[in-house]
Amino acid sequence: MATKKESAKRLIDSLDSAVRINNRLRLAILQGVVISGAVAWFTRWQFGVASALVFALLIQFAFERMSNSIAASKLQALNDLGWQEDVDSDEALRAKAEKILS
Repeated sequence: MATKKESAKRLIDSLDSAVRINNRLRLAILQGVVISGAVAWFTRWQFGVASALVFALLIQFAFERMSNSIAASKLQALNDLGWQEDVDSDEALRAKAEKILS
């Protein structure tokens, strides 16, 4: 069983990760497009399309896995703190957690 401070820190980390995952998704998409474009430029266009599809599949898998991991971490922290998930917004939860850490 985690302490309240550990759970509050875990909640804040999961809320921060939920915000950062969108920026990382954009970066991964940009990298996939650039690499697929380079493959299409230096080889046949069919290989570029194939690499784009493979990158899209890998990015989708990674995004879903990380989203599920972040959601599970948030739910575990809320459960350890004894809070309900749907009661407060993310900002209110962050404020409560920072109050516990102070």
